[in-house]
Amino acid sequence: MLSFDRAILISDLHLCDTRPAINRAFFEFLDHSASHYPALFILGDFFEYWVGDDAASAFHLDVADRLKRLSRDCSIFLMVGNRDFALGHDFAGRCGATLLDDPSRVRLAGRDWLLSHGDALCTDDVGYQRFRRVIRHPLVLGTLRRLPKGLRIRLAERLRASSQNRHRADANPYVDVNDTAVVRLLETQGVRGLIHGHTHMADWHEHWLDDGSKADRLVLGDWHDHGWCIRFDDAEPVLERFRID
Repeated sequence: MLSFDRAILISDLHLCDTRPAINRAFFEFLDHSASHYPALFILGDFFEYWVGDDAASAFHLDVADRLKRLSRDCSIFLMVGNRDFALGHDFAGRCGATLLDDPSRVRLAGRDWLLSHGDALCTDDVGYQRFRRVIRHPLVLGTLRRLPKGLRIRLAERLRASSQNRHRADANPYVDVNDTAVVRLLETQGVRGLIHGHTHMADWHEHWLDDGSKADRLVLGDWHDHGWCIRFDDAEPVLERFRID
């Protein structure tokens, strides 16, 4: 099991070449925050979308080079999300990063935590869970990766536009995690702490397990007007928000 006394965690940056302010903020974060920690965990939706390691653009390669430089002094761990689930070991290797399973158990500042992107816990969104099971099946994912790059990009952009339209039409576009699913996962894994992203609703929650013990759930926010991170500095974690100019 991975173990670090100090670490920093982020999620849901949705990096792409049309969001220059977010990209600049991320590069500054690497230089001024992540570089002071022995471990950086990125918990999914790092990129706005990902159609395969073979389709990485010049922008993606620039991000990889920045992470690779950081990896000389900082261990980097990547977890895929619902937007970049096709990201593979080739690109992670170029970043100097290790791909993490979802969920993954780690020890941070002396306490065990479960890390997840969080989308699998949004069980009330039945349609999405059905889509997730299909699209992530190894046979389906393998077939998608063999499609021509141009077609994969057009499909990804179409899905992205459909998602944006749905969010604009919905007064409450983000589905939260299901409490029962959270408790079931924590009890199955035997852990009393969960950190995830995906919902874009940064907060610190408490859950009560069947044995009467309390579990903490920390939610990372998405990077938009503000960036979010969780810092472990030999003590309790700190959920931090900072402005993106």
